Order: sequence, then structure tokens, then C-alpha cells
Amino acid sequence: MLSPERPSDVPRRTVLTVGGVGLGALLTGLASSPAFAVDTATATVPAEQAATSAAFPVPDSAGIPPGPAPFGWNPVDLLDFDPATLPWAKHLRCLVPRATRIEPFAPTQAHPDLDPAVQLSTLTRYDAGSVYGARPQPIGLEPWAYTQRYWQYIDVWGTWHGVVSHLTPDELVAKPSGTAGRQGAVIDLPDPQWVEAAHLNGARAIGGWFWPRGGVDFNGFLVQREDGSFPVGDKLVEIRDYFGFDGLFINQEASITATQVGKLKELFRYIKRIDPDFYLQYYDAVLPSTGSLSYQNVLNERNVPWLGTPEEPVMDSVFINYGWYSGPDPHLTTSATTARAHGFDPRQVAFAGVEHQKGIFNPSERFGAVAGPGTPAPTSVGLFVDNQFWWTKALSGEAASIEGRAGLRDLEQRFWSGPTGDPHTSGRTVAFSSGRQDVWNYQRFDGVAHWITERSPYGALPIVSSFNVGSGAGFWLGGVQVRDSGWNNQGSADRALSWQYWSEGDLAVRLDETVAYEGGHSLALTGSGVLHLFKTDLTAKGRMPVRVHAQGLTSVEVGVTWRDAPDAVDWHPLVGVELGGWRTWGTSLRLDGRRVARISLRTEGDGHLGKVAFLAAPGVDRPSRAEGFTVSDAGDVKAAEGTRHLSFEWQLADGADAYDVLQVGTEGVTWLGRVRRDVFFAESVDLTRGRLFTVRAIGRDGSYSAPVHARLA
Repeated sequence: MLSPERPSDVPRRTVLTVGGVGLGALLTGLASSPAFAVDTATATVPAEQAATSAAFPVPDSAGIPPGPAPFGWNPVDLLDFDPATLPWAKHLRCLVPRATRIEPFAPTQAHPDLDPAVQLSTLTRYDAGSVYGARPQPIGLEPWAYTQRYWQYIDVWGTWHGVVSHLTPDELVAKPSGTAGRQGAVIDLPDPQWVEAAHLNGARAIGGWFWPRGGVDFNGFLVQREDGSFPVGDKLVEIRDYFGFDGLFINQEASITATQVGKLKELFRYIKRIDPDFYLQYYDAVLPSTGSLSYQNVLNERNVPWLGTPEEPVMDSVFINYGWYSGPDPHLTTSATTARAHGFDPRQVAFAGVEHQKGIFNPSERFGAVAGPGTPAPTSVGLFVDNQFWWTKALSGEAASIEGRAGLRDLEQRFWSGPTGDPHTSGRTVAFSSGRQDVWNYQRFDGVAHWITERSPYGALPIVSSFNVGSGAGFWLGGVQVRDSGWNNQGSADRALSWQYWSEGDLAVRLDETVAYEGGHSLALTGSGVLHLFKTDLTAKGRMPVRVHAQGLTSVEVGVTWRDAPDAVDWHPLVGVELGGWRTWGTSLRLDGRRVARISLRTEGDGHLGKVAFLAAPGVDRPSRAEGFTVSDAGDVKAAEGTRHLSFEWQLADGADAYDVLQVGTEGVTWLGRVRRDVFFAESVDLTRGRLFTVRAIGRDGSYSAPVHARLA
């Protein structure tokens, strides 16, 4: 497992344009309705970015981005770190609590005979496709940067690859690794946009620890006070609490002494003692008894001491090195037996590594040989670089255009849902071959949905989705285009659909970046049939209002699968009303305390599904205003005249799930960004289009607060 340190900064200018929305619509219609009540005739499909060899944005070609960017620490700067002294600290926090997932319910699983106890851990290259690497950009102007939309299968999301220390001078960040003065960091702050997305869906998000790092004194991590406490341990708990992430992946890949490894175990045991929720996952690399680098490819008596005991843990889990299938434990039985012998549930503590960085769709490790519907896996599974397909294709420019990204989103669907793209028919359709050959043939890969049951955070109303995956070539509000340039922010994405896409009948579904109702994407539907959307466990009294915004569909029905009758779907027709180029379909379903296990749609006609909302009676519950809204100049943009970087702040509003920041001009309104915190950095804002800005809070039901305005002097 390598730790690529990469340079990172090609400033890309944002061309902010007006999508035809008037100021009156913003100040009146937006404040009272989840949709713009205006004509969409002026909305346009965003132009594709050229994906030529001379023009496409080359991943990792830049230095440091403007504004906030995650960074890393070593002991020399970790212990003295104070977020109050870091200008962008508030921009790097996750304020989203980790959602509670509902209990498994086999009848509404895509595979009812798949064991829900098997877990999934991922190690993701979270800057895949981005021009920034050594210091990733949490919110930016890059629609070609990868965003994850299959959170329903992930239990622990993590990183491993490393960034540079925040003490490294800016002029050295873009230099090659090993350049004098360019210091790699051992401990990495995870990108907050990924932490937010993970928490929205009920997954953990952990940062990275990578050793070795040249020029760093390892003993600095191991200093222990006379009372047994560790300064580094105290600081890590403090940092986790401030920034809102869940723990660390410990990628210790260089030998240390027996004395040092003993102290390292005590450090981790101390962290778990003072903060039991601090999740620690250890890579099967350095042995806990000797400190020697020795990959075991199995959970055995040599490396199981990293777990400690159930009463006094050291680690929460071990990421088993990849050679288990062709090595000492091809069926993972030894690993499971070892875990149980030490009092642990093997599906909680043992993650069998699968190496997709080189194997992509045909890795050497064959978890499908020991796991699948009707075959309970002995351990859980860990994926190394699950998004390698995106990174590789981005290097040749395929992520730069809308068309190219559509192809990559299709590959993503095959990776997670299986060769058919439908999780309820997952499973390889071509037999295994030698690993790491024919790696782009997705028919050789089961799809993650063949091993892992879908998890769901949908235990209460409201449930709202506009299929926003946290990036796009444009942005729409209420069917009106209010931005026609690229953007990315994983943290702004909606919670994941439970299945992508479980359909029945003659219905084809794909993610579409050319048009949206709200956000950067919609679902393009072709044919007629059933689309299962949300796995739920809802118990609500009274009625549940239903709203569906769509184009081109001739009929829409909502289907409820009741927990006490899971073999049938209870269908209810929706009534449609045309409004501004989109038809709003609606009804109100009586629940009366009966438990809802699944929500589905049945549609006819070719068109687009823009937004779905299943609301809690008695209707809209608007959030309060985001008071204290201010805007300040955050720096010059040398690439274009009349543009500036801007920084916004406001007070968190009661009942708010997110906030939209917009620019208001005489020609209309431009969307700048959506965030889930009380600060926002906007890159390259064209001030010739206006110096008046507004923020509005968004409720969980999609309703908007009254706007609050600020003007840049």
C-alpha cells in the first residue's frame, strides 16, 4: 500500500452566469415554496467542457487551491495546533452528526438471503480527477472530480495516501515529493466534504496515518507523561472533536523498534480509553510484538494483539493485507476463528483487503468466492481504491466532459450494483480469470451489492431527494438553471438512494447531468416500470404528503411496501399539475401508524425524474433565517479581471439542513454554493454581475427560509 504525495493548484476561473431568475422570484417565491414559480424557457443545457489532449484538466497538475484545503500534521506542529490560529479552520469542520441507520429487514433487501452482518470498509482516493492533490480542495469548480454516490454500502470510509504538512511553505507544495523543505505529514485531516457525506448516510469517515515520513522523528508521537497520558493522544481527540471526523486508518508501513511498537500500542489504547468512539483501523503491516514490517495476509496470533481485548481495545479493526486469497487463508476461516478465539465478532474486526488500484474490475482477491447471497462471509471486506476507474480515466481526459462523465458514472454503477447495473441481479456474468488482467471487463466483477446489503438512514420523515451527487456542469433550483459552470462539493449531495437502480418492468434508469430540477443531476427514465427508491422503517400517524417533480412522464404512482405485508406493493396514483416546464405530481397517503418498509415509484413515459419528497404531516416546516450574514473579500484572482475570491459567514439557523449562497444582480440570480456549515468560500466570483449576496437556510423537507442579504463594499 503506497502513499503517493502529489503536488496540487491550477486555478480555474468560474464564469458565473445568470439563469433567468429574477430578484423578485428569489425574494418572494423562494422564501415560501420549495420551487421557483417562474418560467424556465430561458434555462439552457450547460456546454460540455472540451476533453482534448491539449485542454482537459490534468489530475494533480496544480499546487494549492485558493481558500481552505485539508492538511496534515507531525508532532512538531500537532501539539501546538490551535484552530483559532488557522484562518480556514471553520471551513474544514463537519457539523453533520452521523445518521442512525435502520435495522436490517430481509424481505426488502435486493438480495433477501444476503447476510447484513458483513461490513464494508473503503480506502478511497478522495481527490480522484482533481487538479489538486497535495492539499485537496473541499469545495471547488471541478465537475470532473469524483464524488461518491453509493454510501448505502459503506460502513467505514477512509483515506491512506497522505498530504503535506500545513507548515510546508506554499511555494514548495507543488514541488515533487522529497524536495528539501516539502514535508509530508503522518496524520491527515480528512476532507470535510467526504465526512459530511458519510455522516448523512450513517457511515464513519476516518483520516489517514502514514509512516514513514522522511525527516520526522517517530519518537515524537510516543512521548508519555508520568501519569500515563500521551500528549499526542490528547491532541488527536481534541482535533477529532473540533473537526468532526470519526478516527484514523493506521497505515504503518515501516519497521520500528520493539520498544517503539509497545509505546505505539499504549498510545492507541489510551486514545480508546479517553474517547471510545475514536475509530481506529490498523493495516496488516507492522507486527505488534517486534515492530517489524511483516504482512501476514491473515488475522492470526501474530497480529491479532493489535485489537487488544473486548474490555480494553487497542484497535477497532484490522484491514487484512491482500494476499489472503492466494496465501495462508483463501477462505478467511483462519481469520474468523482467530477473531472469535479472542472474543471478537469477525465481521466487526476483520476486513479482508481487495486491491482495486491495480485490479479494478478483476482483482486477484476473490471475495465473491466466500461471500454472496446464501453464502455468509466469514469476515467483512475492505476495498483499496474503489474509485480507481475514475482516477485512471481522468488521467486521459475522460472525466472532463459531460459525455465522458456519463460513461464513468455507468462504470461506477457496474462496480457497485453489478454487471447489469441493477443490485437485485448483481453477480459476475463472466467467470474469474487471472487477477489483474482484463481489468476493465466489469462482467468479471460481482458488484459490491452482491456481498453487502444496502444500509439505510431513512427511519423518519421527511425523505427528500433531488438526486444531487455533489457535482455538476450546472446548477438548477426549482427547474431553473442558476449556474452554467462547473462545481463540486461532496458534502452538498443528497443522501444516497437505497438502490441504484433496482427497477422492474421495461424501465431503464440513468444519472443525467444535462438537466436537473434541483442540484446538478436528474434521473433519465426510459420505458415503463417500477423504480424502488428508499428502504425505510417509518411509523407515522396521519397522512404523508407526496410530491414528485418530473418532465415527460405520462403517469406516476407511489408504491408503499408495508412491513407487515412485504410481498406486495400498495400502489397509489399521483395527480399531476404543469408548472414552469416541470409537472408536479402529488397525493397524500394515510399511514395511521402502520410501518413502511420501502417506498417505490411506478412510471410511464420517457422523461426525467427531478425531485421526490415524502413529507411529515402537517406540511412544510420552514427553517429560521440565517442571521448575521456577512461577505468579505478573500483575495485576488489573477486569471481574470473583475473577479475576486469571497468568504461568507452567518449564524446557524434552527431547523436548517443546508444553506444556499447566491449572487443577486440586475440580470438575475447566480447560485454560488450549498454548504452544511456556517461559512463558505466562493472561488472566482465575477463581481461585474453584482455585489449583493443572499443566504437562505434549507430545511430537511426542502423548504426555504426567508433570505438574508449582505453587500460587498
